[in-house]
Amino acid sequence: MVLVFNFGGQYAHLIARRIRDLGVKAELVSPDIKVADLKKLSPQALIFSGSPFAPFDRNAPKVNMEIYDLKLPILGICYGQQLIADQLGGKVTSHEKKQFGKETLNIKSSQLFSEIKNPQTVWFSHGAQVDTLPSGFKIIGSTKNAKVAAMENSATNIFGIQFHPEVTHTPSGNQILSNFLFKIAKVKKDWDLAEVKDEIIKNLKNKIGDEKVLMAVSGGVDSTVAATLIKVAAPQNLHLVFIDTGLLRKYDLADLKKVEIAVGFKNFRIVDASQRFLKGLKGVVEPEQKRKVIANLYFEILDEEAKKIKNVRFLGQGTIYPDRIESAQPTKHADKIKSHHNVTLPDGLTLELIEPLADLYKDEVRKIGRLLGIPAEFLDRHPFPGPGLAIRILGEVTQERLDIVKEVDEIFISELKANNIYEKVNQAFAALLPVKSVGVMGDERTYSYIVSLRSVDTTDFMTADWSKIPYKLLEKISSRIVNEVRGVNRVVYDITQKPPATIEYE
Repeated sequence: MVLVFNFGGQYAHLIARRIRDLGVKAELVSPDIKVADLKKLSPQALIFSGSPFAPFDRNAPKVNMEIYDLKLPILGICYGQQLIADQLGGKVTSHEKKQFGKETLNIKSSQLFSEIKNPQTVWFSHGAQVDTLPSGFKIIGSTKNAKVAAMENSATNIFGIQFHPEVTHTPSGNQILSNFLFKIAKVKKDWDLAEVKDEIIKNLKNKIGDEKVLMAVSGGVDSTVAATLIKVAAPQNLHLVFIDTGLLRKYDLADLKKVEIAVGFKNFRIVDASQRFLKGLKGVVEPEQKRKVIANLYFEILDEEAKKIKNVRFLGQGTIYPDRIESAQPTKHADKIKSHHNVTLPDGLTLELIEPLADLYKDEVRKIGRLLGIPAEFLDRHPFPGPGLAIRILGEVTQERLDIVKEVDEIFISELKANNIYEKVNQAFAALLPVKSVGVMGDERTYSYIVSLRSVDTTDFMTADWSKIPYKLLEKISSRIVNEVRGVNRVVYDITQKPPATIEYE
């Protein structure tokens, strides 16, 4: 088992995800963990993650110096490397030339880079770096702007790399992590999703007992898999509700009914609350405020439904790892990216939460779903955010804007499906920008909205690249949108990676 120290970086959980993908159990721990508690977990290796801080910043998270005396193999990533250098006597400084994005890494002979060709493309995200090595360390990797891009002390098995091997933008990243795990730390494979699924169901049975569980479902992957796990554990105790917020795409309700039949859900009801949400969002522009309005209304309705059912103790949620990360949960060192409605709970919530998927990533959730026998057509659906189209309409949500983005999304997705591309990309959608531009239609001036199309390729949804959809198809989609959707005269295609962008706009 490997412990990943979570210093608040957005990729701490992704590191753990990569390790699990390599078949090794990984758990995240706070840098404040006591040495005695660390020893009880009996880790075979430690990984120090990235952080929004630099080691010289005030309140920067550190580890107990006694941890270095445990003689466990350590790999420091980005801030993790800087912290190792700082605590062991090296020097870390801020540099005028920052590194954000892909760089060429020149490597030297090291077990860490075994079976890896020189040079390598790696992905950086930092402003500070190691200038002076600690005693006993040597440089094993450099770039144009980072002399110490990788370092090692082979006598103590402590390694540091300034770049991120866990992201897909570092092609040999998995090999680097594998080298550290199996060639350096000699860890054993002990992570299997079939066993994880059985353990989740066992824990659910023990926790739920004879109590009732209320769960909101959307027809999406996460809520479907979470609800199915609860259904297997306590089939008579699960009560499902679908809240129609009015912020849905044209096809969401129809797809949900298909899921209900295929999975065999019982105790299922649909609540039409579209006007309540539209009224609540009137005049709201700021993204975080939108999320809070939607979350509060969502839980208010769930509370109403729970009272109708009576004696409900638990609230089931489809929360997964990325939701918790971007909402800055659970570490105090994290930099909050955005709130998620299913982890931004209102004060006064009396129901106890059950989150079967809270420790899993999207691809792991899909694998669990397959093990549960859920049809692939439901597991392979593109993700749809809890706040729905409200965060795909930048600015105020109005009925006019909702109607526009629904029509645009319908055209975009239907064309991707008709051209056998929908299954090849991982998330595609349309967003309405809060600006208008001048156009000309039928020799007449128009002043209409701009819509943005976004499609990304990813495995974990923590990093993503933009999809290379054929130009001719994009041209056809654009033509259909401006001709068929009243109020739109300009279409753009988003070619930004995550990071620096998020997949959604708000």
